[in-house]
Amino acid sequence: MIVLSHLAKNEKDQWLPRLFDLLYENMHRIAPSGLNRDQEMEQWLIQVSPALDKEPRQILMCFADDTLVGFLQYYTRNDLLMIEEVQISRQYQRTFVFYRLCKHLMDTLPEQISIIEAYADKRNHASIRLMDKLGMVTVEEDESAFIHTRGSAQTIRTIFTKGAAL
Repeated sequence: MIVLSHLAKNEKDQWLPRLFDLLYENMHRIAPSGLNRDQEMEQWLIQVSPALDKEPRQILMCFADDTLVGFLQYYTRNDLLMIEEVQISRQYQRTFVFYRLCKHLMDTLPEQISIIEAYADKRNHASIRLMDKLGMVTVEEDESAFIHTRGSAQTIRTIFTKGAAL
């Protein structure tokens, strides 16, 4: 059974290493950083842990039975939803886990959210294709390793409300 819950911020020290494990397993081949695993984890924790202390930053976790199988890290500001990270364990990719994470998020977002933005590593072609399917367009393309995209929250809400195929 799939269960979704927001990370209790007072438990972040327990969960962040497990979230990193999932991120690292998915990304170290697609977008290697040049750092070893321990260095990459230290760098990630230094960035993510203090950011979670800010109220708008949240992590939605997905469990299959009692096993962590995915997470979605995001924040809201005024009319903007910024998706910072989406990771799903390999055996649950191309299943309904992504849909369930996004549908839950869309169902619980404040109505004033009208814009959704996300970044993806330029080497992560699967993420870029997914953002294209959601109607997101490139906002800026520069010398950075990341692509910045933006889309209509209403369009994306409709996709996840109607259960359209991605």
